[in-house]
Amino acid sequence: MSAVRVVVVVFCVLAGAAARVEGQVYSGGDAPDRGSIEVGGGGNWGPGFETGRTIAELTRGGQSDGFDLFTSEEDVSGFPGLHAWLGFYLSRALSLEGGVRFSKPELAYRLSGDAESAPDETAAETLSSYVFEGSALFHFTQAAFAGGRGIPFVSGGGGYIRELHESNQLVETGNEIHVTGGFKYWFGSGDHRFGLRAEAGISSREQGFDKEEGRRTLPLVLFGAAFLF
Repeated sequence: MSAVRVVVVVFCVLAGAAARVEGQVYSGGDAPDRGSIEVGGGGNWGPGFETGRTIAELTRGGQSDGFDLFTSEEDVSGFPGLHAWLGFYLSRALSLEGGVRFSKPELAYRLSGDAESAPDETAAETLSSYVFEGSALFHFTQAAFAGGRGIPFVSGGGGYIRELHESNQLVETGNEIHVTGGFKYWFGSGDHRFGLRAEAGISSREQGFDKEEGRRTLPLVLFGAAFLF
């Protein structure tokens, strides 16, 4: 419920700001207008992190006291991936988007401290991670640069996480919320244009393959090319 509240608050703030800006005179170039559609794709990147530490215990004959059999530490590598989105402009300042992020991080298991003095070992598997997201974007049209071609923006939203272990034998799900800021740079003029987009911010995720109690917050970088219709 906390994730839902954050997304609702962000959306309300962006919608209120858009209403104020809509009534002002825009002195830049011909920005995307109400009814414009934006389609884009590119890449994304997130850093690696440790997912948890587990101690396997062996009990003796039903007694409560046992001993540590081995220790397992898990971490995930930094994961570059792909990102695609589809947006609809409610006004020059406000747009709504739906998108998906895909990556294939590697999850490593380091086994150590074996009770029988076995050598430490590391095993790894490749995951398939999907984040299906929805966002609200507020464009600072009054802060446009390069003759109105460059437009800064902020974005906030949430998503559904679906992650598959190697061979797709196990599926884990979770949720995610994110806040980013960046800019779009459009080439040409008129209703049909090509542009570049870059943004960075934070992503807060819960569950999925991550064993962290509560939410884990990580940096998020997104970039790509967009087409405006």
